[in-house]
Amino acid sequence: MENWSRAYAFVKILVYYIFWLSHKRIAVLGAKNIPKNKPVIFAPNHQNALMDPLAVLLTNHTQPVWLARADIFKVKFTRPILRFMKIVPVYRIRDGKENLQNNEETFALAVRVLENKQAIALFPEAVHTGKRQMVDHKKAIPRIAFLAEEKNNFQLGVQVVPVGIYYSHYWNFNRCVIVSYGAPIDVSGYKKAFQENEYAASISLRDEIYNALLSLTLNIHSREFYNEYEQISDLAGKRFSKNRHYDDDVFINRFFSDKELTEKMETFEKQDPDTFRNLVSGVHLFYERAKHLGLAGSQIKKMRIRDFISLVLKVIAGVVSLPLFLVGFTFSAPQFLISRFIIRKKVNDAIFLSSFNMVIGTLLFSFSYLAFSIIIGLLFQSVSLAVFLFLIMPLLGKLAYQLFDFYVHIALQIKLIFISLFRRKQAAILFMQQKELEDKIIDIADNSIIFEA
Repeated sequence: MENWSRAYAFVKILVYYIFWLSHKRIAVLGAKNIPKNKPVIFAPNHQNALMDPLAVLLTNHTQPVWLARADIFKVKFTRPILRFMKIVPVYRIRDGKENLQNNEETFALAVRVLENKQAIALFPEAVHTGKRQMVDHKKAIPRIAFLAEEKNNFQLGVQVVPVGIYYSHYWNFNRCVIVSYGAPIDVSGYKKAFQENEYAASISLRDEIYNALLSLTLNIHSREFYNEYEQISDLAGKRFSKNRHYDDDVFINRFFSDKELTEKMETFEKQDPDTFRNLVSGVHLFYERAKHLGLAGSQIKKMRIRDFISLVLKVIAGVVSLPLFLVGFTFSAPQFLISRFIIRKKVNDAIFLSSFNMVIGTLLFSFSYLAFSIIIGLLFQSVSLAVFLFLIMPLLGKLAYQLFDFYVHIALQIKLIFISLFRRKQAAILFMQQKELEDKIIDIADNSIIFEA
């Protein structure tokens, strides 16, 4: 487990392919911050169950040993699989006080991995939230880091790398993800502080990791208005991002501009809570009116002449691409719908939806694609055709889903036209309120006096 594994590396390539198929975009920032030939502890935020460790594992060159909650080891037949995946258990009080002593073995293994200049990874929050909201960190990372350094007279050079993970959506298929690697924290710099006061040094390192992660994530602090902050970003985020230039990539630029917008709105909430509540009331009313018309907030826009021309071109592109869509749909839609129907019925906690979708979907799609390929290969008596189909079917399935999104977008634009023509009064009120709210949000965010006060 402490050493590099060729079998693990091969499986990692296969899993990355599956991960790529299920995502629209995988953006990696700060990969150069990952130290080479040094012991590394990855410290990512935790919001999306199994998808979070995969996001880290599949976007860097290492084979980290993961420290995970012990309850996933309860099923005996999964233990060899977890061990192959370099996952070891960490016990909590809820797992029974008698099991806490087993952590000594886990921590000793972690120290050996670090001494071998390999990587370990664990979530400093120790829980996942399913929200863009980081919770307080525990002290497991400082404990392991200091154990390793103390054993080696602070000459080991352990580096803690904070990792921010951001999803455009937590459980929708074909979402986008950003994995941001922050500047490494050199634990040897805490030598003097640790020798003077071990507890204070642990708290200091824990807090440094927390603050480093804040700069890499979109973190909504508010408990009371969490959903409203999401709606504000949905409503005005695109317009706000047009005047920002964090990155040439539109998705990455939007992430950083949404982060800035959230921080500025949080400052405004603290300074003028009454006005902020009035803004929130207006946002609620807008979304209620939009819902009444069967629309989501971000879907609303006035259709102009250039939009009509664009719509005609999109309809033509939709018709031309229809044969490709039908092929991909035929081979992939039944499995896709079946897996999601089963999962949504059985999984009560939405946080686990994307994890179950990936695991069950991978098994279901693999067997069905294999079956389709064999049947067609036998019909045409061609092994090469069967192999080709098995390789191409996943790509056609991904393309079909993207085309489906494209068709939904076309249908939405047509719906907006009908609403504008046949429900003019309601549409006019909605457009006016949308403009007023956007103007107000942008004005608050751009008001440097309010932000700097």
